Amino acid sequence: MDSSRLEAFSDGVFAVAITLLALNLTIDGPSKDATLADKLGGHWPAFAAYAVSFATIGIIWVNHHTLFKSFSEIDRPLQFINLLLLFFVVSIPFATSTIAAYLRKGNGEAALAAAIYQGVFEAMSISFTLLFWWAIYREHLKVPPGLARRATIRFGIGNLGYIAGIGIAFVSAPASLTISGLVAVYYILEQTPVRAQPQQDQNGLQGSEACSTSETWPPGLD
Repeated sequence: MDSSRLEAFSDGVFAVAITLLALNLTIDGPSKDATLADKLGGHWPAFAAYAVSFATIGIIWVNHHTLFKSFSEIDRPLQFINLLLLFFVVSIPFATSTIAAYLRKGNGEAALAAAIYQGVFEAMSISFTLLFWWAIYREHLKVPPGLARRATIRFGIGNLGYIAGIGIAFVSAPASLTISGLVAVYYILEQTPVRAQPQQDQNGLQGSEACSTSETWPPGLD
């Protein structure tokens, strides 16, 4: 399959998922019982969940674009792994509305809602890591052998954060949501490996393509 066609389909799914997040931000109309400021203050779980989910989907889209721009080939298994990733991406609005509705509950419902939220993020992260690993394994993304393992670990380290978030959900649902926000910040700083452009040697001939990995990542993350 042409990479541009797969990217166009994926972009459409990302756009729908990120748009659906806003549907949970509605505020009730004027009433005598509460002012607009009171209603906005009481709606903070929806705003917090929206911010974290929007950032996460946006970062996924950026990394997804960077990866597929660097792929030398798109095979059939890669297409299905990408579909698995999109399956969980479109589940994020459901998880977001759920945690927004139950975040302030003082019983086990808040914990369960937060665990569901983190579970969807964990499944999304695993599928994205699987896509990254398959691309390296099948050499669709050229990474020097010595850096392939490090690249996979660093790309998939968010899985540990979401697992921790699931456990923390049963202690504090707001703290669990904060974990997701911190993982999003990590992936803002952690740059996706990209294929370097062919360089010319002294004779003007193009050298072989290489993948810029640790050289392109921010200093201090090694």
